[in-house]
Amino acid sequence: MKTHKWLDKYNAIWLSLPAYHNLTPQYKSHEELSRWNGKKTKEMSRYLLEVVTESLRGGSPTQRAIFDHPIECNRALLEFYMYARYKSHDDATLSYMEDTLRRFHTFKDVSLIRQAGNTAKAKANVLRTELVTKQKID
Repeated sequence: MKTHKWLDKYNAIWLSLPAYHNLTPQYKSHEELSRWNGKKTKEMSRYLLEVVTESLRGGSPTQRAIFDHPIECNRALLEFYMYARYKSHDDATLSYMEDTLRRFHTFKDVSLIRQAGNTAKAKANVLRTELVTKQKID
C-alpha cells in the first residue's frame, strides 16, 4: 500500500472501525501498533481482510489487478490461522491447511517487496548454514 500511496486510506478505514461484539476500537494506525498479543491477533483476524479489501477498492484496472494479490495473500493467511485454531485436526482439515499455505506462497510476493534488514539477513544465513550442515549429516 505504501508503494501505491494507499496507506492513508487503509489507516483511515482501520481507525474508523466501530467497537462491537467484543471488538475494541482502534486508537492507533495499523503501522503504529508494535505489539500483537493473542487477543489483538484474534480480534484483528475478524476484520483484517475486510479492511484490506475495502482500502484497495477502486483505482485503475491495472491497479485492481495488482491489488488482487494482497487480498488473496491475506485471505489465505487468515484461513490458515483459523484452521490452526481448531482444537483437533483430521485429514480434511490438514488438507485445507496445506491448500491455504500453497495459496499464500503463490501470492506472498506482495510481502517480499520490502527487503530484509542486515540483522534478519545474518540470522537467515546462520539458519541456512545449520540446515545445510544437518542435511549433509543425514
